[in-house]
Amino acid sequence: MKQTAIMAFVIVAAFLPFPAGAAETAGEWLAVAADAKADIRRREFAARQIIMLADSSASILIAAVRGDGSDSALRRQVAARLLGEAALPEAEAALLEAAFGEDYFLAEAAKAALERLYARLPDNDLYALLTRGARDRGAIPGGAAPGAEDWLALSLKLSRRRGAFKALVMRGLVRKYAGNAEALPLPLTWQVWEGLLDADPDLRLASVDMVPHVARPEATERLAGFLYTESNPKILIAALRAMALMRPPEYGEAVERQALHGDPAVAIEALAALDAMGYPGAMFPSGAGVRSIAGFVSHPSTPVRRRAIELLIAGGKPAALEYLEAALFDRVPANRALAARGLGEMGLTAAVGLVSPLLRDGRPEVRREAAVSLSKLGVLGVASGVLDELRDGGRPLPFRVAAAEALGRMGDRRAVGGLVEAAQSGEVELRFAAIESLGRLGDKGAAGVLSAIAREVAESDPALSDAARAALRALE
Repeated sequence: MKQTAIMAFVIVAAFLPFPAGAAETAGEWLAVAADAKADIRRREFAARQIIMLADSSASILIAAVRGDGSDSALRRQVAARLLGEAALPEAEAALLEAAFGEDYFLAEAAKAALERLYARLPDNDLYALLTRGARDRGAIPGGAAPGAEDWLALSLKLSRRRGAFKALVMRGLVRKYAGNAEALPLPLTWQVWEGLLDADPDLRLASVDMVPHVARPEATERLAGFLYTESNPKILIAALRAMALMRPPEYGEAVERQALHGDPAVAIEALAALDAMGYPGAMFPSGAGVRSIAGFVSHPSTPVRRRAIELLIAGGKPAALEYLEAALFDRVPANRALAARGLGEMGLTAAVGLVSPLLRDGRPEVRREAAVSLSKLGVLGVASGVLDELRDGGRPLPFRVAAAEALGRMGDRRAVGGLVEAAQSGEVELRFAAIESLGRLGDKGAAGVLSAIAREVAESDPALSDAARAALRALE
């Protein structure tokens, strides 16, 4: 849930008072889940309460998605996401309206919710939903016969809904069949091949995402041919990532063409696919003017630089250190943090001197990743400095929160005392971070404090109480 796009907001540290009797109605829980001024952990707790009450809250969520003029944009987006998590068939109509409506952010939330809905429904329920929708539009007179052909392939083939709708279904199937390609019926595979040729870009993209889940020899052949005809950069990127997963060395020529693409985001994915397929020279420069993944670390585009850093880390080769050093000085804090974290994961001890200066970086997330990385690389005394930062009441709250998070990930149980103090502080965001870190460290000496917090705030702050109980369970 933390990765969900619609939940990515600037969080205000101060909390609004928790509404009295919030547990009594799903409507009040929805108000908390859609409160942009509340800490994200509290909002997630409220969302979990709604999902637990899915059957009784369905009408409230559906009404919120449709809106009546009093529902905020955020409330409608959160309601759409929760309907997807709950996988309620009766929500499809409202989500479809929102998915093809004029509100862009609501539409994106509704589309993601529909993907989850289609992925989580049992086959019979999904068949009934799709054929009913098609029958309502006159596409399947008299209904469909499930035994005549694969149930889903038939409904996709005969449905007159637009390609964008079929794309939502196809993306749901990507989730449903992930890791189980052998279960994919042959008629549905034919729908994937037809989708690659469809005029609707959403359906082409969804079909590309489905290709790695097709356990048949012609999958890579068809995708290689697709690379010669497709021109949409977004779809090309998806196709090249699929190639990197399938690694068909006999189709390298189709991928090599895309390494020269004018869009750097396409070119770097082609190079990544070539590297996965065993082609030399794709990761590191092999000559002047020759494109390589490492060469994109200094590209003007922030997303391209980030992708290059990700791929260098994933490669795990010591030669990447030279290029990740440049990434440690990236102007974007998220890229610096990523590079610092990656060097720790790669275990490159030669990076200690490069990462150490980031302990004084001006962004708390960069300092956090640098501390964790140095700890993994065996540098002594790092935890002590981070603990001092945690206890420094004069330091801005985001830095203390980052310190608490780092101490939990570093695994040094000498930090338990400081984390216990932070868990009992008056700063709620810091309390959440300290409690989660105490759970990570697994020191049973913290059990008494966590138990007391869980009891003391059970009514005033259920989300904090829930976090304390989760930490207690981690100690068992």
